[in-house]
Amino acid sequence: MKKKKSVSKRILKVLLVIFVVLISFVLIINIPIITLSNKTNKVDYSNWMSENLENEQRLVDTSMLGAHDAFSNEINIFSKLDPYESNGIMQGFTGLLVKGFIMRQSLTQVNDAEALLSSGVRYLDVRLTYDEEIWFTKHNYLSGEFEVIANQIVDFLENNPGEFLIIDFQHVSGVSYEESDDYDTFYDMLGLFGLLDYAYMVNDLENLTYGDLTNNGTEAKVIIISKFDASDGKVLNYNSSIRSNWADSDDFEYIIDFIQEEAGVVETESISNSFRVMQAVSTMQMSGPGISKALTAWSLIERAKDFNAYLLEYEGFEELLEFLPIVMVDYSDTNYKEFNENIMQIIIDFNQSWWFFYCLVLSSKYFKIK
Repeated sequence: MKKKKSVSKRILKVLLVIFVVLISFVLIINIPIITLSNKTNKVDYSNWMSENLENEQRLVDTSMLGAHDAFSNEINIFSKLDPYESNGIMQGFTGLLVKGFIMRQSLTQVNDAEALLSSGVRYLDVRLTYDEEIWFTKHNYLSGEFEVIANQIVDFLENNPGEFLIIDFQHVSGVSYEESDDYDTFYDMLGLFGLLDYAYMVNDLENLTYGDLTNNGTEAKVIIISKFDASDGKVLNYNSSIRSNWADSDDFEYIIDFIQEEAGVVETESISNSFRVMQAVSTMQMSGPGISKALTAWSLIERAKDFNAYLLEYEGFEELLEFLPIVMVDYSDTNYKEFNENIMQIIIDFNQSWWFFYCLVLSSKYFKIK
């Protein structure tokens, strides 16, 4: 009898230990981000385009910094799951158990539109959800109302003539891309929020220059891109106006190799009639090693800090800009290892070197004619 009680006690102890370990694990992975040791950028790049771009420069060849999932910055442990999110692990009780962990893999930027734009970001990768007649930004979870962000964008455009933005609506949930009524709803939102007032009617993207777009640097403009089938020129169709391929990996070396291959395709196939995006982002993988990397990195933001620094350490990075001039990253305004200041200087130098090369070509043609 005593032996049976002893065995039962041992089993209970083992079960108790397992229970404590599981509870501890759940608590650890769900601890929200309380503070981030951010070394944010202190340089104001609000006017870098008007100060450095020439009127003759083609838009599709202009290098710029991009923000991946640009407006996920308001996501926190209390954020509502995107009602159109279909990933089963995020649903129900399981979703609650891992919410803190998934939340830390969903937060890709830490600042709002005003801060991103002043740090030099000019390409905005935007995800929207239309829920109960409200437009929300999202990335797995709802972040904030897009109207607030649009107001910040409009304020920036109003106060910074000569700058232009590309707003790429990568995903819009709650609507159908094929339905004209849904496109009208989307288009009306752009008008209501003031973005259409700055949208440029594009007829020939391949030959559109900075001077054409900004009236020789005197006006601020925005290029809007979406995946809706309908388009009137003020909203460009994604498939015909941009190339943006994703490595979908958390392995730094693999991502660089992928970007190299993508640049090679652009060069070989002479793809120069559209915007070309370098998707320089590290993405958590739903696998044993992938989850382990995500846990040890603590958050996607911390992982992004390391990858952004790694990206600039790649010896051939500046050569890639010729083929993939839009550099889209997570945590785009971090200055960890002086990332933001370094990449902005590289981008500015690249655009100025383009102008120098352009002048050489013109001069060679002139002397040949003479």
